[in-house]
Amino acid sequence: MQTSKKIINPYTVEITIKENQAEFIKAREQVIIDLSANANIKWFRKWASIPEEILTKHYWDQVIENETIDKLINNLYPKVLKKENIIPTGPASFKELISTNPFEIVLLIEVLPEIEIDEKLAKKIKLKKQVVKVEKKEIEETLKEIGKKFTKFELQENAVVALWDKIMLDTQGFDKKWWKEIPETKVQAFPLVIWSGSFIPGFEEKLIWAKSWDIVEFDITFPEDYHSKDFASRKVFFMSTIFSIEKAVWPEWNEEFIEQLRWVKTDLEWFKKILEDEIKQEKERSARLEDENNLLKELEKTCKIEMWNHLIAHEIDKIYHEHKHNLESQWIDLKHYLEHLKKDEESYKKEAIEPEAIRRLKAELILEKLKNIFPTEVDEEEMTQEIEKMLTQYSSADVKEKLKAKLIPWDDYYEDIKSRIKYKKIIDTFFE
Repeated sequence: MQTSKKIINPYTVEITIKENQAEFIKAREQVIIDLSANANIKWFRKWASIPEEILTKHYWDQVIENETIDKLINNLYPKVLKKENIIPTGPASFKELISTNPFEIVLLIEVLPEIEIDEKLAKKIKLKKQVVKVEKKEIEETLKEIGKKFTKFELQENAVVALWDKIMLDTQGFDKKWWKEIPETKVQAFPLVIWSGSFIPGFEEKLIWAKSWDIVEFDITFPEDYHSKDFASRKVFFMSTIFSIEKAVWPEWNEEFIEQLRWVKTDLEWFKKILEDEIKQEKERSARLEDENNLLKELEKTCKIEMWNHLIAHEIDKIYHEHKHNLESQWIDLKHYLEHLKKDEESYKKEAIEPEAIRRLKAELILEKLKNIFPTEVDEEEMTQEIEKMLTQYSSADVKEKLKAKLIPWDDYYEDIKSRIKYKKIIDTFFE
């Protein structure tokens, strides 16, 4: 394979790839095999071996040639990037097919910008890592949150409302000055858990000691930072009717319940130690992210980075679709979400996403450059330890064995783990 590179503009390079005819023929043979396996041709069963002359009659020659070109490019592209030391921002785009015999094609590749780092200044940076510890109250709060999720409720007659009870109620707010209903405050048949914080601060406390079918009347002043300006600091008179009261039945912290939660049979005291480790790991992860952000801010001071609009726009679109996907996974429509924020798509991208897009791009560029300043290797022992640590997240022995068999050198996931360890080691050189 022969390649030549030409810089078109700061963010695009043109690559000409030349390969001998034998590789083109090999790729075409594979395309014929693939078409044969998936073709739906009369008189031939699916997965049957279909002669080439039948396939070429069924598919146009141009279709087979296009498939062959795509397959050969996919085979050659990673080798081209490595040979020409190119870091692409996405897939290459086709510019021109010069010839198929011998194979010669021209691609356009969008690349990351060049970055200059003052190595002397960068190597002087030394920061302190955050020290993480877990307080006893954090463990107790976590236990309480788990308990809430598994709490069941039982309907009780002649009960009075108490903390953690679930009630069914109607409520309506009034403008006391004119004794006029406020439509936005009307709620019907709402299942409310007392002290869940679902309603306005102070609302749930007013219902304590009430009985079924009581009508409870009270004033509530909305918080001054309430999300609706029409209600911020506003005093509203409420009438609430309670239809039913269900008492909370908290889970019993026995071995069977704990086994449901963490797949281990143990008592409450040992489970607290498990929670302590989990909380610590999460706090360490958050602390590390914060430490890395602080480091990147310091490293930015030693860098010259040219950020062009084309690259930023590409990253903004990428993050925008991430946000959309995350909202959809929570059954939230992005259009309605933007209406709630009183923003259009353009202003949301500009205010909420663009700063994150620029931060991500700078981080990616700086970290990639640091690989050259701090050459780092990851040995087999480090990989084994990281893989074993990762496998502890799975309870199934079968799943563990399958993952272990897959996580071998050159596997994408294996190489991704290796890359993350490498970056971690580089980052650690800046901390005392």
